[in-house]
Formats: sequence, structure tokens, C-alpha cells
Amino acid sequence: MTWFEVLLVVTAVVRGLGAGIIYDSAVVSPRVRHRVGLPAYADYLRANLAGLGGKSYVPVAWLGALLTVTATVAAFASDQPPAVAWWTAGSLAATVVAFVGTGLALPALFRVTRTPSDEHDRLRPRLDRYARWYGFSALWQGVAFVAAVLALAVR
Repeated sequence: MTWFEVLLVVTAVVRGLGAGIIYDSAVVSPRVRHRVGLPAYADYLRANLAGLGGKSYVPVAWLGALLTVTATVAAFASDQPPAVAWWTAGSLAATVVAFVGTGLALPALFRVTRTPSDEHDRLRPRLDRYARWYGFSALWQGVAFVAAVLALAVR
């Protein structure tokens, strides 16, 4: 296995981990909100952000982005097949779009952490905005992962 193939494997694995984490946070968990109610769900988000979630999501996201940038630059700078270079570039483009979605979701999440659980009229729109933009981000994180896997597959 070449150094570039190792880079692609590690990139795909980290991108997959990130896509799985955000899928749970953006697709699975928000549906729980309707079962447990706004106060309990807001408490869960606060606890998750203050705990392991807040300590692990950010490094995984940034490591995935850094690896994707590195793989894209390496693909274009070395003698990789054009399809490999374009799939890594596609993964990078999807990563940028995903980060935009996360950037729009996080202010709403931070507002939720400062909103008392009994203020439903303030919690609901903040949670709705968070869910909408984090779902958008999750979609593009998934696209970034699939593109990384496809770069590896065509290699």
C-alpha cells in the first residue's frame, strides 16, 4: 500500500466517523425531542455539549477536514488518476458546505444552552434552527464521506 492509499484510507475512516457522529446528532437525536419534550431535549443537548460530545465532535470534524485538504492537495500534486483527484476535491467541497451548515447551527445551539428549559417559546425556534442547519450539515458530511470512499475505490 502506498503512502497516498494510506492517506485515503485514514481520510475515509475519519470522514465516516464524523458522518456517523453527525448523523446521530442531526438526524436521530432530534426525533427524540418530540418524544421527551423541549425541556428534556434541551437538557440533553446541554449535557452532551458540556461532556464528551463537546470534546469529541470538534476534533473529529477538524481532523476530517484537514485530512481531506491533505488528500486533495496530494491527489493533484502527485500522479494520481484524475478521478481520484476529482473525488477528493468533491469531498473537500462537500466538507466546506458542511462546515457552513454547522456554522449556522452552532449559534442556535449555544443560545439553547443559555435558554431556561421552561421558556418553550424561546426554545422551540432555536431548536428548530439548530435542527434545520445541523441536518443540512449532516447531509454534506455524508456526501464528503461517500466522495472520500469513491476516491479510494477508484484508486
